[in-house]
Amino acid sequence: MGRRLGALVQGAGWVSGEHIKAYLANPHIELVAVNSRFQQELDQKKAAYGLTCELTVNAYEKLLARDDIHVVSICTINFLHTREAVMALEAGKHVLIEKPISISLEELRQLRDGYVKAFAKGVRGQAGFVARWYPLFRAIRSLVDKGAIGDIYYAASDYWHEVLGAWKTKADLAGTSFLMGGCHSVDAIRWFAGSGFEYLKKQDPKLYKLRSGVGDVAEVFGYNVSARHRKDFGYDPNTFAILRFANGAVGKVGSSVECNMPYVFNLELMGTKGAVRNDEFWTDDIAGVKSFLRIPTLRPDSPDVTHHPFQEEIDHFVDCILNEKANDADLWHAIGTHEVMFAIDESAKTGTPVRLPVL
Repeated sequence: MGRRLGALVQGAGWVSGEHIKAYLANPHIELVAVNSRFQQELDQKKAAYGLTCELTVNAYEKLLARDDIHVVSICTINFLHTREAVMALEAGKHVLIEKPISISLEELRQLRDGYVKAFAKGVRGQAGFVARWYPLFRAIRSLVDKGAIGDIYYAASDYWHEVLGAWKTKADLAGTSFLMGGCHSVDAIRWFAGSGFEYLKKQDPKLYKLRSGVGDVAEVFGYNVSARHRKDFGYDPNTFAILRFANGAVGKVGSSVECNMPYVFNLELMGTKGAVRNDEFWTDDIAGVKSFLRIPTLRPDSPDVTHHPFQEEIDHFVDCILNEKANDADLWHAIGTHEVMFAIDESAKTGTPVRLPVL
């Protein structure tokens, strides 16, 4: 694997620093440029990481025209993600998009349509569901893939994180509670308990193979709880939902971005042979075990981006591009996860169940 890829980081805010560090540490990447709307952010990143690459202000379109840029990380404010990602896809660049990838169903359709065309030309995308690369989640995925807990019939996850920052409370800039943070929980239960690959199956059945499991989400029922702890939100910061999967299995997801408590990311899986409860598991494959066994490894228990496994996430994306590997974190999966979230938000708004697909 001697080929090197040129990378552009679009946006120079908080999370961009983790992308910058990961690209600088990857031997198959040359960080070509960092672009931002604000010179101050660029100055801060240059000082923090000793950057010698190009640092540009409002030069995104010019940078996308360059032949020495092959990969783009979208690290800007939420409402810009879809537009900037579509521009990169149209320019033939591989794209890693921080979550959320879209903040409306119409945007998601635009992104889907753009990715259909780019995917057919060999362009690949991935969403920033970085929790997948925590050692705990990798261990749980291994247990699931090996059949240690059997067929999963219940999956639940909660994302409880009080978010701070004026723009994060505005619907037109941030989205909704699930789009702002709870997307990690929806992604988790689809990744562990279901295939989440219906889009891949349609687009490239030879390259991607559906995992066994409960399949995709068939119906959701969501509930909103208005702000109680804080009064600065322009949307309901608490949303909870019941999900029914295609085979009748049930899921539960909850998101609160105003909660007055420390950060929590819960995960529960119940299967025919065992169960997972956060960093513990039980399986009847191990005779004589009468209580949960702990998995002693790093888990998603901090909101600090420096705690998240961005290096592993980006290394995975680069490896899949260079070696043409199937990527179970492909953008197609994220499109499906966002479709579920938009269905939840619609259900919570109307007070009625919503059947999928809605895209």
